[in-house]
Amino acid sequence: MSERRKAVENQLKARTAVRRALERHKIHVASRRYSEGRMSARVLIDGEYYDVDAAELALLQAGRDPRDDLGLEPISDE
Repeated sequence: MSERRKAVENQLKARTAVRRALERHKIHVASRRYSEGRMSARVLIDGEYYDVDAAELALLQAGRDPRDDLGLEPISDE
């Protein structure tokens, strides 16, 4: 494989990685609570707050969608 072709492939891989990173939801952990050995968190994603447990937080940080993949509903404004 020529060096030029290898450079092009590396550039395409880098662009794909950047695009995937930008498409992921930005997650801000607003608060964490620990009770009886369990962690729960309130997170802000795309302007909406969600209450999640440790496993859901890990999935969100891995790029999962809160509604489509996890079935989470945003906290209503009361």
